[in-house]
Amino acid sequence: MTLFGVLTSCDNSRQNKQTPQSDSNTINQNSLTNDTSNNFEIIEINCDSIYNNKGTVIRLVPIDRKANNESEYKFILLVTKQQNGKHSEFYRDTIESTAQKVEFADFNNDNVKDILVQNISDARSNWTYFLYIVDEKKNSLRKIKGFEKIKNPNYLSQYDLIDNIVMSGRNWTNFYKIVGDTIKDFNIIIDYGEDENGKNIYEANYKEAIQKILTSEKNSL
Repeated sequence: MTLFGVLTSCDNSRQNKQTPQSDSNTINQNSLTNDTSNNFEIIEINCDSIYNNKGTVIRLVPIDRKANNESEYKFILLVTKQQNGKHSEFYRDTIESTAQKVEFADFNNDNVKDILVQNISDARSNWTYFLYIVDEKKNSLRKIKGFEKIKNPNYLSQYDLIDNIVMSGRNWTNFYKIVGDTIKDFNIIIDYGEDENGKNIYEANYKEAIQKILTSEKNSL
């Protein structure tokens, strides 16, 4: 098992809200924030290298904290696509993100990288993410409910499952699966540790858990 890791190959840039942009990238920021005197940054990601030059752009736009009394980490996730030479809004969501980091990884075995936006990290640097599944055939995005509760998510493509390693006073692993638009929690926890003879039992318990899940999923069909 490996820890969750993503290689991001698109361009990331931080733009001041008041920085002029070309017409093809312009969005009406007044519909997103009301107080133009606040010098907030917009995180902008050009995703042409991820999505085959389809003109996809991801922006994290800070919500006006003064006018709306919002958390300093609250943002509008805005996905646009280029149509007829202009960027049109494709998807919008309101989220909280403490690091404003966007990553890409396939989480449903369709060989298309999905969008992950960092949510929070705890004292042990366990990160959580919002997950948006990209469906190129339907030209759509869908948010997976409950995914943001999984710390350090890692996709196991060979099993179509998700595991993790949570760093704490004791480290452990959980197992999950995407079912429709939600997360299924198998409620199995594998602790790092040793038996009474000092033998590390994590690997054996991990394999047993995977087999139990696969058998259960097969019997439910």
